[in-house]
Amino acid sequence: MKKDLRNLLCDAFEAPAPKNKKDFLRNIRPREVSLFEMTWQQAAYIRIPVWLFTAVLLVLAIGGALLQKEETAGVLTMLMPYTAAIAVMEAKRSVRCGMTELEMATRFSLRSVVFARMTVLGIASFLVMCIASPVLALTFQSGMLLTAMRILIPYLITMIVSLQVERSAIGRHTTGYASIAIATAVACVIYWCTHFEPALVLRYLRLIESWGFLIVMALVALTLAQQWKTIKNVEAFA
Repeated sequence: MKKDLRNLLCDAFEAPAPKNKKDFLRNIRPREVSLFEMTWQQAAYIRIPVWLFTAVLLVLAIGGALLQKEETAGVLTMLMPYTAAIAVMEAKRSVRCGMTELEMATRFSLRSVVFARMTVLGIASFLVMCIASPVLALTFQSGMLLTAMRILIPYLITMIVSLQVERSAIGRHTTGYASIAIATAVACVIYWCTHFEPALVLRYLRLIESWGFLIVMALVALTLAQQWKTIKNVEAFA
């Protein structure tokens, strides 16, 4: 009797078999996100002052060309290292804001986030150079390739040194601000050479005319190597 009652109770209160369980699980599965879409999403998290600084560089280049200010190329060359410093600071923003553990536990790894931010800011700097170089070259009757290399070399040097310093003990304690100091040092060297060592600037320009392409390619290779090391070890140094 008790057994029959137990069976009746089990039949009465037994949970029904799940219907369309596979369809339900399939619907809640995360949507696939491409690398391009993820990179575009990270662009929205880059701070507005970073984009404003990029816009200021473009306005400076175009405005200086329209106003026939011959020192525009020199000023732009001194400011470009700061775009490299800002890119390094944005890559380390997770560490500075104490968000590394949270980002390492999310859908995208911290390496992917750093890679996306570096890519976005690298493209932005490349667009600035691509727009500013022909504008300045056509306005001041200088070679476009020479103008581009003159702007690009300080940027690459700052990026290489900043990435290397940020992986050191000093960089881990300064959380990105060491790159600003490096950019300032590069800008000061450019200013000093331009105003106090014109002969040195002429020799530098002749060197770029002869070996500029090889120098840029070597610096680009070193930059990519430093970026790869940073991305590869970003979680270890977080």
